Amino acid sequence: MIFQAVSQQHRAWLRQAARTLVSVFLSAAVSQLFGLREAPWALITAAIVTSSSVTGTWTAGRDQITGTLIGAAAGASAIGLELLGYPRMPVFWVMLAPLALLAAARPTLRLSCVTLVVVFLFPSPGHPFDRPIDRVAAILTGALVSLVVSFVVFRSRARAQAFGSAREMLGVLRQLLEEVMSGRGPAATRDALNDTAIAALRGLADAVLEARREHVSALEQADPLLVRLVPMLRRLQSDVLFVTRAMDELPDATRLRDTLACASQALTEVFDGLARRCQAIEQGARSVQAPGDGAAEIANLDDTLASLGDTAGVPLRFTLQMLRRDLDDMETAILQDGQEGAAGVPIGVAA
Repeated sequence: MIFQAVSQQHRAWLRQAARTLVSVFLSAAVSQLFGLREAPWALITAAIVTSSSVTGTWTAGRDQITGTLIGAAAGASAIGLELLGYPRMPVFWVMLAPLALLAAARPTLRLSCVTLVVVFLFPSPGHPFDRPIDRVAAILTGALVSLVVSFVVFRSRARAQAFGSAREMLGVLRQLLEEVMSGRGPAATRDALNDTAIAALRGLADAVLEARREHVSALEQADPLLVRLVPMLRRLQSDVLFVTRAMDELPDATRLRDTLACASQALTEVFDGLARRCQAIEQGARSVQAPGDGAAEIANLDDTLASLGDTAGVPLRFTLQMLRRDLDDMETAILQDGQEGAAGVPIGVAA
């Protein structure tokens, strides 16, 4: 039991370590195969850019290649000026100054300074321009190998991560609604919960971007529900904020305390139901519920909202109806995805 808990806790670390080792090993093999003279830089690049996600590897590799190209161009220019008879060190400082400014503005491109130093101050035997070319070839080799490894070896499950973030955000929004409709929590608590929801939404957007990198075809056709998750949850967050404002402007909330408590409970059931569906998808279940499931939760919410009557005021009733509509839209989208996913799968086989 302890071993299982430890292995699960460190599983992500082990996957990342395996990806890095495979990237470095394959970079060394490819460098040896093509006889690269700057082979160590292929290994260094692989160790630096290999990330836990395709997007992370792509971004780091792009920055490494860009910085190397800029530094190699500056180094080749410096070599050319030296061949024309200009003094060595003044040429070096003139070339280094703009690269230092670039690295200060874009720290991810600081490899340009390193490349200039290696190319110009530590020349290799042979033609003076060989080293910039060899260095760029080695960096490209390490970056490309790392990108392939990120696609193939223990690739991150972007869909599971996205629905995990969605589940987390639904839980935070449910808690925020409870605080608002009960009138318990102070403004600082509400702000903290809203910040947590924003962070979860940002994680969801990153996971969707990762899924776009993973899919060769357009994600809108491959996984339309995943594409819709971000706008649906963004609308839910806006709805909750509107409900918060309407509750703050409610003239007499004490008279509606019992009714508001019922409304809060009904909303909690809907949010919890959506969170359970997201958790099921996160764990690999494509078909989450049978058609019609979730209707009871929405119907209970409709009855509770109708009981508020005119005493709740137009703003609160309107914002709650907006929230109810967007909750229903998300419920319907998840159920449709489950039906479409199960349509092409034999009974008893997980999609």
